[in-house]
Order: sequence, then C-alpha cells, then structure tokens
Amino acid sequence: MTLNWSRGHTLAAGLALIALTNAIALGGVAWNRSGEPESVLKLTQRELREPYGYGFGREEGGLQLNLRWRALPRDPDVALYGEFQGAPEWLDEAKLRELGFDVSPPPATRRAGWRYDRQLPREALVVLEIDGPSYQKALERARERAAKEAAKGEVTGKKGPGTPAEQARLFLQNEQTVNSRLFAVDAGRDAQRLRAKYPDRARYAIVQGKVRASYQFGRGKEARWTGYVADIQNGQINVPLELRKVIESAQISRRPGPAVQGAPPFEVTVAFGRRFEPWIVAASAAAR
Repeated sequence: MTLNWSRGHTLAAGLALIALTNAIALGGVAWNRSGEPESVLKLTQRELREPYGYGFGREEGGLQLNLRWRALPRDPDVALYGEFQGAPEWLDEAKLRELGFDVSPPPATRRAGWRYDRQLPREALVVLEIDGPSYQKALERARERAAKEAAKGEVTGKKGPGTPAEQARLFLQNEQTVNSRLFAVDAGRDAQRLRAKYPDRARYAIVQGKVRASYQFGRGKEARWTGYVADIQNGQINVPLELRKVIESAQISRRPGPAVQGAPPFEVTVAFGRRFEPWIVAASAAAR
C-alpha cells in the first residue's frame, strides 16, 4: 500500500501538534492553580519589575513582571544590591552534598578545583522569604556599614558626595525603601520537608530553581565549598488584563537595580500552585 502525504496532510498534522501542545500547556496551568495555593505572598514594586527590554517586540497587550529576589552572602563585607545572585551563607558543603553535588574530597589546588566548578547545575526547590529575618539582617549590615563609614568620615573630614560615607548612607536608604525584601533562604529536594521547616505560607514560597557548586580558595581566607542559586524558574509572571491599570500606573523599574525613587507604590498578591508556579490573583494601590 502506498501512502500519499500531501501538503494538506502536513498542514493538518502541524495544526494538530500545535493544538496538542497548547492543550498540554493549558492543562498544566489548570493543574497548578487547582485547589488551595501552596503559598500566597504579598509583594510590591520592590519585589517586581518589568523584564529588560520590555516594550520592544512584546506581544501586543501583554504585560509581565519579574520576581526580584536576592541571597544574603556569607561575607558581611559584600554589598547587597537590588538583585544579588551570589553565594548565600546557607549554601555550604553540607547543603551541596544534600542536593547531590560531589564535594569530596576537596581539591588540593586551584587547578584541581576547576573539575568541580564544571559540575552541571542541579535542579532544586528553593525557598523564598519575604520581609523576614534575612532582610532584617541585610538592613542591619547596611546600618553597620553606614555607621562605620560615617565615623571614618568624621576622622578624615571626607563627607561630601561620592565619598564612602555618602555612598554607604545612600545604600542604607535604598535598603530601607526600594531594594527587594525577597530572599532565597534555603533549598532542597523534598517539598514536604521544606514546608515543614518553613510552615508560614504567607512568608515563605517554594519555587523551582537551579543551584551551582564551586570551591573557593579565597584571598587570604579559608578555602571552602560554596554554591549559588543560578536561576529561579517561572520567575516571569503574566499580569491579568483586568489588573494591568494598577500596575501600569506605577513607574516600574526596568533595570536590575533599585526601583524608581518616589514611584507610586502598589501591592500584588502572588499565589504559588501545585507545581510551584506563580500567578497574580490581585493588585491594588498601596498606601505610602
């Protein structure tokens, strides 16, 4: 028997594949949003920003926001800005081993350490904390830094614009008013264990992400295993059409740095579902 495959057959097969793909995607969205949300966080313009290049080549009528999250580094001298994806203090050798990385034995030389640096990133569940102990610790570090530099300025007489004292003061101001309060605070492979450790579903959300491992020899510091959160998946959230007006009335930051000073504030309720994927359920103007 000879099969005659016409252009019409090809078109029909292509359309069927597209329909099947869309049905699977929509089914995944429906499953993620079914039942009670896994967690619900209240975020503001400090934790959400427009994607880089927003407004160019985007689908007409669409609006998306990116989660602005940070990680508190082990080294208190490392400055924390609006978004920081460096080595968090909690991502140590024990945690890397728990996530499945090869961390034994430690490399004897820097060259030997490159083999470990080439390990592929591991998928993991990452815990995000909003306005919690990690943010308070970041605030305290900023205050200490500002006080330290101000004291130095009193001694040296250097207090004007551009001086370390002024930079530290502005850094503290940004930390208090515009920098994101959303921090990656833990990671694991078992959602139930993580939720038992962080039961407050209004402060802690579990999301899908990727973690990398590295061995740092340091500069005059003790060599150690460390790692960093390389990515938070599904961190770009579509804004429903009926909620766009509230969001677009604010001067949302389009850069990875702090949001625009004095921008009209808003509050967005973000739910995270069964697949740990976020969606926006409410948005409103927030009181200053």
